[in-house]
Amino acid sequence: MSILPFDSAALRYTRVAVVLHWLVAALLVAQFTWGWWMQSIPKQPPGVRVDAFNLHKSAGLLLLALMVLRLGWRLAHAPPPLAGLARGQQAAARATHVLLYALLLAMPLSGYLGSVFSGYPVRWFGLRLPDWGWSDPTLKNSLGVLHLAASWILLLATLLHVAAALRHALARDGVVRRMTWPRRQPAQPSRLKAAAP
Repeated sequence: MSILPFDSAALRYTRVAVVLHWLVAALLVAQFTWGWWMQSIPKQPPGVRVDAFNLHKSAGLLLLALMVLRLGWRLAHAPPPLAGLARGQQAAARATHVLLYALLLAMPLSGYLGSVFSGYPVRWFGLRLPDWGWSDPTLKNSLGVLHLAASWILLLATLLHVAAALRHALARDGVVRRMTWPRRQPAQPSRLKAAAP
């Protein structure tokens, strides 16, 4: 039974926010898995590795687009209040969300810019994007370091976020339901008037 009143529609995220949250989460898991796996692909022959990296870059740009959309939605639709939680928990939740948003924007952006300044064309699911950068190995390496550092910080922040969600789920305090699809309420049985004999 829920201790906190998070079943109320006013205390839940909008459906758009819920869909964007879970789309980003699924894509993030795929990106981490694919990104680390593709490092093990041999450089020769080059085709397989190049294709794997291009798919990673394509999914990264999709993630960036989803995050820009999600940020816009968040700015236009204030998140529901964390009613009933201690101030420390509310502050930790807000700080974690700010960190996650920043990293989920910085990581794909640094990956894209690193590709732009690599001297090679950037493709999005096979479509060649406009070449506006130039070959700059120093800048490319710096962006690569930023991308890698952001990935580790993002991993830790995500694990912290998941751990907090599991804690709330086990406590059954209703917090996790804020970011789930609302369940349909069972239809109320109609009261039939007793027929006259």
